[in-house]
Amino acid sequence: MEIDRLNKRILQLLQRDGRITYKDITKEMDRAESTVRERISFMEEQGIIEGYTAIINKPRVGLNCSAIVYARVQPTQFDEIANKLKLVNGVLQIYHTSGEKNLSFFITATDYDELNKIIKNKITPLGINDMDISIIMKAIREIAEVNILSVDEKEAIVQARNKREMMPAPAQLKSSGMRVGEALGVMYGHYK
Repeated sequence: MEIDRLNKRILQLLQRDGRITYKDITKEMDRAESTVRERISFMEEQGIIEGYTAIINKPRVGLNCSAIVYARVQPTQFDEIANKLKLVNGVLQIYHTSGEKNLSFFITATDYDELNKIIKNKITPLGINDMDISIIMKAIREIAEVNILSVDEKEAIVQARNKREMMPAPAQLKSSGMRVGEALGVMYGHYK
């Protein structure tokens, strides 16, 4: 199974709400629940969907100071240092980057003093000395869904949704006095 437009749409919905039900996905996509379940299972097995997680509001749990750290480490020590950095409490994301500073990571702490202690007592001893630290003043956008749909795929989804919304309900067709054949023709015309 390939990652087609249907799989991309499922991924988009799951990114928006990891707790969305199969039933809600099927409503949104106008597909059978068995199809949705099969595709999600496949993407989980293939490692496309790596897991489901809660997004925490850091200040509401007492993490009021965050920073992005850019550091330079020796290429021969990079993997060892990065693996040790994973174990430091408060380090949330770690990246191997291009440029003079080849290691970047995101760190969060209760306040500036705790952040300073973590850097001094936990990070510097790992052999990370050449650092530029940027304190985050305000988070504008932290979590965003990965845009995996092309412009044409998004447009097709919008058109399909609009078509479904414009289609008259069976009760409306019945009360209009239309014959069954005419009503089926109207409904079929909306699915073309």
